[in-house]
Amino acid sequence: MPPPLPLLPPGTRWLAARKDLVFLAVEHLPQCRTLQASWEKKGGADYRTYRLAFPYVLYLLSFYRGDLQEMKMFYRPGPLTSLDDTLYHTNLPNVRGEPGHYGSQRVCLRYRPEMIEGVPLVQSVPTLIDFFWSTGFNQDIKGSAFERAQNLDPRIASFEAWEAATEEDPLFPLQIDWEPTDRTIPGLWLECLKLHGDTDLPVASAEELADIFYRMPVGY
Repeated sequence: MPPPLPLLPPGTRWLAARKDLVFLAVEHLPQCRTLQASWEKKGGADYRTYRLAFPYVLYLLSFYRGDLQEMKMFYRPGPLTSLDDTLYHTNLPNVRGEPGHYGSQRVCLRYRPEMIEGVPLVQSVPTLIDFFWSTGFNQDIKGSAFERAQNLDPRIASFEAWEAATEEDPLFPLQIDWEPTDRTIPGLWLECLKLHGDTDLPVASAEELADIFYRMPVGY
């Protein structure tokens, strides 16, 4: 009999696992969040609190031998109905924005939080997501998802405009024509397998090879 699945985090819509690699898709409903944001590169004295509305948010997390490898983040105008549903670029400063790159939509966590080491997924994933939202957002990432999305709609051209639109209609993000990506959940899972040498697909570029070495766990 195969080993039972562990308890899964709230909002888990899909899980894939092979050998020591685990891949999760976690979905959050539209909601308003309070966060700290700065217009400076590293963040400074201008950090300010904003209350901002969000559409459906999809977090894609990969773990290798229990250690977090990365977390990517996408928007959706509605709940997932198929694994091939379109995923959309976000508009947050601490998210890598350029399309066509493996790291596109990877969130910046500053460091890999030690508080989730050895913690079951049902606890570690919500802790990690809460950690992401509690860190201050700044302009440290050049070509961030926030920069890419500023011209999509005047309601998200700045944090101030975003907050004002939130006060007027907390569900307005569901009306925005977010920029679609060329990624799907199964495709992202295959990329994870490829990075760990668990697929027949070849490494396509030196950049992908560098990404593999970057995420290799200590002692691999």
